[in-house]
Amino acid sequence: MSDNQEYKQFYSDEATVYERTRYRTSYGSLFRQLHYKVVSDVCESIPADAQVLEVACGTGHTTRLLNSLGISTVACDLTPKMMVQAENSIDVSKAKTLFVQTSAFGLPFSDNSVDFLISTRFLHLFGRDEQDKLIKEFRRVLKPGGTLVVDFDNLVARWFYAIPHFFYNILRYRRLAPDSHYNTPKHVSALLTNNGFQTPTLYGVGGWHLYLVKIFSNSLAYRLGLRHRFAPLRILAEQFVVVGQ
Repeated sequence: MSDNQEYKQFYSDEATVYERTRYRTSYGSLFRQLHYKVVSDVCESIPADAQVLEVACGTGHTTRLLNSLGISTVACDLTPKMMVQAENSIDVSKAKTLFVQTSAFGLPFSDNSVDFLISTRFLHLFGRDEQDKLIKEFRRVLKPGGTLVVDFDNLVARWFYAIPHFFYNILRYRRLAPDSHYNTPKHVSALLTNNGFQTPTLYGVGGWHLYLVKIFSNSLAYRLGLRHRFAPLRILAEQFVVVGQ
């Protein structure tokens, strides 16, 4: 995908099936549990009066978690149809969530106006130059001392799962390769530190091999998945959740 219009069209078409195909499969539900655990732990330090921004909220995977934790959030996305799904899925009695349509490359927020910015399942869509532009934009709106939470697809795991990835993309999207870009921990750390963040903390999340364990025991797969947050098993994780200040 090369521009905003292509992304907008693709995700408009995907809006009604996105949750089912990403998070309601056997592995997808396990990934959601593991991802929520990491993000929940990170969010424990958010003050009640913090200005919280979620970029690329999609159908509300992370928006719902923030809402359930009682965190008031401004959630933005390029695609209105995705945001409708997100808005319909939150509990308005738990926390305020304001939805804003915008491109992540030009956020309509002032410099140094946000305490906590989170963007999940998003940066893997872009090459390294565009990832750098996005991190710069995120840095612009964050206050000094603010917290950034983003995630990246793991390059090592990409090759470890090369054959499953191939068949998944043939069956799901009728294409040979995913529209994804992969990163190493070294590059992720450099990307943030070069843009003014302190040495970031990386947590591994997920891993397709956990599905084989889940066939026998969901609880065992979850416990093993939690061990993928840190080295040495982190190298096999599907994604890295990265926290920088």
